[in-house]
Amino acid sequence: MIPKIKNLRKPRRSGFAAAKAVIGLASGGVVVVAWWLLTGGESEEVLPEALFEQVVRKEFRLEIVEPGEIESAHNVDVLCEVKSRNSAGVNILEIVPEGSKVVAGDFLVRLDDSALQKDLLTQRIDVHQAKAALVQAEADVEAAKLAMDEYLSGSYRQDLEQLEGAVFVARENLRRAQEYHDYSKKLAVKGYISETQLEADAFAVEKAQKDLDLSLTKLDVLKVHSRKAKVNDLNASILTGEARLLSRRNSYELEVAQEAEIEEQISKCLIKAPASGEVTYANRNTSSSSSDGILIEAGRPVRERQAIIRLPDPSNMRVIAKVNESRVEQVKPGMPVDISIFAARELVLHGRVEKVGEYPIPSASRYTAHIKEYATEVLIENPPKGLRPGMTAKVSVLVEQIPSALQIPLHAVLRVKGSSFCLVVDESGNLQARAVRLGSANDASTVVESGLSEGEQVVVNASEFRDSVTFSVNSSAEQGVARVTSETDLIAH
Repeated sequence: MIPKIKNLRKPRRSGFAAAKAVIGLASGGVVVVAWWLLTGGESEEVLPEALFEQVVRKEFRLEIVEPGEIESAHNVDVLCEVKSRNSAGVNILEIVPEGSKVVAGDFLVRLDDSALQKDLLTQRIDVHQAKAALVQAEADVEAAKLAMDEYLSGSYRQDLEQLEGAVFVARENLRRAQEYHDYSKKLAVKGYISETQLEADAFAVEKAQKDLDLSLTKLDVLKVHSRKAKVNDLNASILTGEARLLSRRNSYELEVAQEAEIEEQISKCLIKAPASGEVTYANRNTSSSSSDGILIEAGRPVRERQAIIRLPDPSNMRVIAKVNESRVEQVKPGMPVDISIFAARELVLHGRVEKVGEYPIPSASRYTAHIKEYATEVLIENPPKGLRPGMTAKVSVLVEQIPSALQIPLHAVLRVKGSSFCLVVDESGNLQARAVRLGSANDASTVVESGLSEGEQVVVNASEFRDSVTFSVNSSAEQGVARVTSETDLIAH
């Protein structure tokens, strides 16, 4: 029996006859019920057609599809180790073609070392000058030490011996003068010499004593004062020379180290492969409005610590996908992923989510700064030969899979005051709004947890009849309060 659908908009004028037709589509299981308003030569209004689709039970899959780029999960990065002399860096003179297969030790890149060669010549002059200053400082220290030895073993010893001899003579003269004076006193008692002669002999003793005292003073001054002052002066010369020598030696070592550094920088201008692999340029392509794009080729500058070439491991490949912030919370490590390669559309690879970025990817343009995307790493299982870094791919992350679930199209759902409804035909042939409880949803359909049975027909263009039916939000509790996921909220109202 064909259902009578009465809860449709009434014609604006009376006196019209109604007819209905049913078109069964056996292939899709879709029933189209059409109403025509016929007039006898007068104006007419055509009611919308109700498109039905059957509630089916089948496998449900919720997948998140995002674009991505192939790269190696393990790269050997070849960096520029030449220090930048300016903001531009150092130019590439020669580079091996991209895609070349190399082994460890093969030539990769030659950088411009002309400025470094000039620096090396200048630095070698500085090294020679520093060496000459060092040799002179060493000679000065040696001379100061020799002066000290010469004084202690020569001049001082000579002066010491001379003064000690003078003291000896003075003592001997004093002894003789005293003996003569004693003899003179005996002669004077007997009257053999005059008093004048006796006074002269006494004066001679006094003079000999003063000569002895003077010699002893000179000897004491030499030992205590003169020697100490001279030694202090000579020590100061030695210490000053040694300090100058240390400074000259440090300067020389610094100049030599700078020379060695320049030579090392020159050697780093010739870059060889640290490992075997297929050469991939470390290009970074950005939008045309961006000025910080990096292009690796002969004649282009590179800066210190900048990657020039990558040698990927072809047995360990991954996809870096950008997942929108609206979906990133659904993606978890370990989820299975299907991977399609744009260069080989018939090839479908498999992998798993390895890591989801904690922070959004910086935008390359201020016009897209409001779009938040998170880098998601997908490890490719058993990557085939010919898979190269930089290839564009599409990843389908399987977020949820239900082997058997009741499903209806998203367009069959109407949201009214937080509840979900579907339009069905009752026993009288009228359209009826029925409350349903919904589960997960993808871009096309949603899971029905309660409110509908397998095989029932629901209106898929429900929004066209929104004003033609009555919704009872309170009575929906008998059927179960509707629950709608974020994807369901995307349906047309």
